[in-house]
Amino acid sequence: MEVTPSPSNMSLLCSAAHFMELECDDGPETPNLKPHIEKFLEGIRFWTWSELVEALKQCQDLFSFKGYLAILDRIMDHLIERLASPGITSPNTCSSNRSSFQFSCDTSSNNSLRNNCSGATWWFEHLLFLKIDLLDKVTRTMLSYDFDHGVVSRFLFYYHNSTCLGAVQDEKIETTEVVIDLLLLLDLRSISCKDLFNLNRMAVGLKMSTSFIDKIESLIGPLLDQTTIDYLLLPSPRGRGQAYDVGFVLRLVHIFFFGHSSEVNSNRLKKVAKMMDLFLVEVAPDPRLKPFEFEALITMLPDTARESHDQLYLAMDMYLKRQNPELTLLNKTG
Repeated sequence: MEVTPSPSNMSLLCSAAHFMELECDDGPETPNLKPHIEKFLEGIRFWTWSELVEALKQCQDLFSFKGYLAILDRIMDHLIERLASPGITSPNTCSSNRSSFQFSCDTSSNNSLRNNCSGATWWFEHLLFLKIDLLDKVTRTMLSYDFDHGVVSRFLFYYHNSTCLGAVQDEKIETTEVVIDLLLLLDLRSISCKDLFNLNRMAVGLKMSTSFIDKIESLIGPLLDQTTIDYLLLPSPRGRGQAYDVGFVLRLVHIFFFGHSSEVNSNRLKKVAKMMDLFLVEVAPDPRLKPFEFEALITMLPDTARESHDQLYLAMDMYLKRQNPELTLLNKTG
């Protein structure tokens, strides 16, 4: 019985050709399926969005078949090209009809999603089926097509949050590791600081390796001026006894100043200084806060960064009172 190739049976035909060794011409009685599959793929530019998604979903397992990896790549490339076309704002406009690619929200736009009325996220849920190896390949290909880094970062967090729900710990760790490495490829300013803090909480909770924790902190540190005090008030690691993780904050401040190439201008510096003084007031009453840690929090910032020293003096007074109730800076008697 003859089987007609279609987007939905591509994987089945490739698998059959591989396992039944129907990949070469050994005679008239031995069919060769591979040329039929490749011939069918010549019309891939006319496939609908749904057909491209279905074919990619079904063909994920071709990663393990070296001879068919090119077929998987071809399907993936066409799907990403479709997304990168101007005017694609929904599955209805992401069709096989070339005329659907002609309109654009901005007459000056080009084939880059960066300039394309963009930010469209309708396709996020369509790609949740991606296995982790293919997620890595798809993301890197998107970047080669000059996809907007902000859109890619939002997709990665959406994928991470969605696929980790109900997953076992090993799967969560593997997904988180791949997402972290992909985020490192993006422009830092395109990544949500809030999402990075949430990712860090999950990584710490999963007890991931120090190397990946360091990678997340290297992403958060340069964005410290975008965060708020609430995100810095993380519980101290078990066994430390302190209320908050002071070491985490000190590492972020160090990265902010020394860990990246972006210029730390006065406005950014003042934002961080104001937030650090608020943090000082929060941690100062903690009786387990070591003197060298308190000193480090104070001296990490240059004096010129502070527009006012009121919060700093308040924190110092609170800390000294906690260490020795007879001491105070604000209520001197002599």
